[in-house]
Amino acid sequence: MATLNVPGNVVKRLEAALGTPLHPAAEGQEARVFFTDGRVIKIYGPHERHLPRLEARNLARAGLGAWVEAVWGDHRLEGYAALVLRRFPGRPFEPGRFGPRALAQLAGFLLRLHRLPEPGLTRLEPIQARWRRFRKALADLPAAVEALEALKPRLPRLAGVPRVFAHNDLWAGNVLVAPDGAVLVVDWSRAGGEDPARDLAILTTGSLGLLPHERCLETLRKIVRCYPDPGGVWGRLRIWIPLTLLHDLHWFREKEPAGFEAALADKLPRIERALHAFPATPW
Repeated sequence: MATLNVPGNVVKRLEAALGTPLHPAAEGQEARVFFTDGRVIKIYGPHERHLPRLEARNLARAGLGAWVEAVWGDHRLEGYAALVLRRFPGRPFEPGRFGPRALAQLAGFLLRLHRLPEPGLTRLEPIQARWRRFRKALADLPAAVEALEALKPRLPRLAGVPRVFAHNDLWAGNVLVAPDGAVLVVDWSRAGGEDPARDLAILTTGSLGLLPHERCLETLRKIVRCYPDPGGVWGRLRIWIPLTLLHDLHWFREKEPAGFEAALADKLPRIERALHAFPATPW
């Protein structure tokens, strides 16, 4: 994962503007993240300086615009850009803090999000292109090849779905849960039109999959049952979940090869289970 080196003078200018020191929090693929007592500041490099405004717009579209305090991207930051957000008192998703209230909040939020229409329908060609990339990159792994070949005739079922506004990156680090069960979904730079089932598949593989298997399935059932077409969403989930896990294997091989073997040990059994032991209906 790439590290952005933010010049000290850029940090100092932000500190002067905010009237408080910035404390480094974590390194991100696009941004360096800093905290103050009540704010989160995401700093982007010159090649990604469009992302703060994009994320602010997506937060507003998702009904979360009140969390945005400011977007800075002018000459004061020497080509860098910053998104200033109110700080949420939550931590990344983990089983111990995900109770009934958090589930209700997350389910309600996703249902509202996925009611926001986006133009057009999902298309088969990009899905097939993604499949071909995975097939080529994972060709030396018999279990992955077998899974991909099993999925190939099912791919047309993912086409022709009305697109909705989706987050598109619902892994555990982007689903924050507060001690009282409140939930906030963060990091909206990848949001856009997509099949809601794909959003739920990413949530499953990246967050709900940390729960014990049966609890994960029951949680997913409770979320999907809220949708106007739960059977259709569930049927596409049965394709998107193994395809998303294969995407993760491809990502590790291409982006984080040091973690590939661990990812293989984790994800191959989950792919097998998703293909052969995933319930046929959400009921």
